[in-house]
Amino acid sequence: MSVTITDILKLPSLQGAKVLAGHSNLDCIISSISVLESADGMEAVQGYARHHGQEILLTAFVAYKDDVDKQCNAIRLVHDEGEVGIILFYVGSVLPKVDQRVIDLSDELGMPLIVMPENHLELRYSDVICEVMEAVIDDRRKNSYFATDVIEQISHTTNTQRSISSVLAIIRDRTQCSVFLFDELGRMLNMAEWPNGRNLPIVDIIAKYNHTDKESGKAVEIVLDKKPYYVIRESLQNADTKIEMLIVKEKDDLTVESSKQIKYVVKTYLNLWTENYAQVDTKQLVSAIINNEPEKMRRIADILKISVERMECVYFFYSDTFSHNYYELTKAKMMIQDYVSAYKNNFLVDIFDETVVVMADRKLELSDEDLQELLNELEENALKARVVIYNPTTTTKKVQEAYRQLQSFKKYVPIVFPKKSVITGGEIAFVGQTKELFDTQSYSSTLEDIMNLQLFTDKRQADLLETMEVFLLDGNMSVAKTAELMFTHKNTIQYRIKSLEGILGHKLTRIPEVYNLYTLAAINRLNKAIWQI
Repeated sequence: MSVTITDILKLPSLQGAKVLAGHSNLDCIISSISVLESADGMEAVQGYARHHGQEILLTAFVAYKDDVDKQCNAIRLVHDEGEVGIILFYVGSVLPKVDQRVIDLSDELGMPLIVMPENHLELRYSDVICEVMEAVIDDRRKNSYFATDVIEQISHTTNTQRSISSVLAIIRDRTQCSVFLFDELGRMLNMAEWPNGRNLPIVDIIAKYNHTDKESGKAVEIVLDKKPYYVIRESLQNADTKIEMLIVKEKDDLTVESSKQIKYVVKTYLNLWTENYAQVDTKQLVSAIINNEPEKMRRIADILKISVERMECVYFFYSDTFSHNYYELTKAKMMIQDYVSAYKNNFLVDIFDETVVVMADRKLELSDEDLQELLNELEENALKARVVIYNPTTTTKKVQEAYRQLQSFKKYVPIVFPKKSVITGGEIAFVGQTKELFDTQSYSSTLEDIMNLQLFTDKRQADLLETMEVFLLDGNMSVAKTAELMFTHKNTIQYRIKSLEGILGHKLTRIPEVYNLYTLAAINRLNKAIWQI
């Protein structure tokens, strides 16, 4: 048994609190609680520590109390990092109100949003923190078996949240132990230290442990600088490779039962959700980059002599047709790799979760024409795909953010850009912004309102609106490209655009007016495809 959000709502410090969103996930388990406030605003959220797992956050959105967009961004970011819920304080006092967009986004993400009694500045974060942690600690004292709960939690996470780093962090928080994984040669694969951010003298601990009499399965007490450390070493098998696990506890003796449960959780994760975890290849390197496993990434990159820091371009190739077929994914990967290798520069190509990932240095910078040629070749082999370009991605964190952004919005890409195969990261962000406007109805007019087409026949209206959509969204505002995409003579497209400009009273490409038209054209497409959303 573990403490859930439903359980903490019964605590005295949360009496009068209301659940505004995320009702379907009130059974989420809580293992810790933290505060998210900073004078630096979004910068603090973007630098928020990863892999807390089962943590609920307290906040009043003080730094962006008047900026709903930043509030929504913060919720999306902490959700992506694995946080399970948010408790809002000081609504009506510090935070003017809870905007409907915040509630809708929380519901969409399935993230419980709890609001403390409004207009009560006397409420204290510390009261909630004390009672929640007291409930968690009391539950742990009564229920020492945690392995099943941890595995169940892992099974409910998304692919982007599920990684060995997050698993070790959950174990760390549950047991207050530091856990280290090594390959057969003693090279570190991953770690999670208690408390988070602790810098244990692990090299000295291992050296002394290796020269100490040990009994299998039992903790060894090691003293460094008059400080005791309790250490157990376990061996795990993953595919054809052996993994060594070191568990270190500082405060109290490390029990054999805790060690067995930690080993069981890690072994179960490796067997169910990883493939050749300790193997050294580009697939594991790509996985380490996207899953934010820096120790593993550096180790593999050093062995393979790949300069990850020089790779500032990333391309994600994906498809709705072959993405679930590993054979076809592998075939697509090989064709993409052959194509990219012709540039003879620093690059990395492999598969991650139904996506072929290409990372390369700035010398590559494939043009739209290059990419379209490659996509055409893939289609000729029954491997029709799209590619999303993120350039530049100067850090591995930006690669992780780019991948998460793509996964969040890629199902809407064929609706907004049905005729595009080469898409930019900016266009993916635009799809996300448009979807939010569409969901919240945060637009004051439609294309039909602006165009005032009532005087035209239905067919004429449809022709003009379709031409505008294709010209703006698919044709890169090129008459020739629009004519090609619509299988219509160039002169006809030119005539329709002149008609549209006559109605609007300005050029169809004029800035800033074109941005509003561009957004409304995308919303129009979402509206027509509402049954797909």
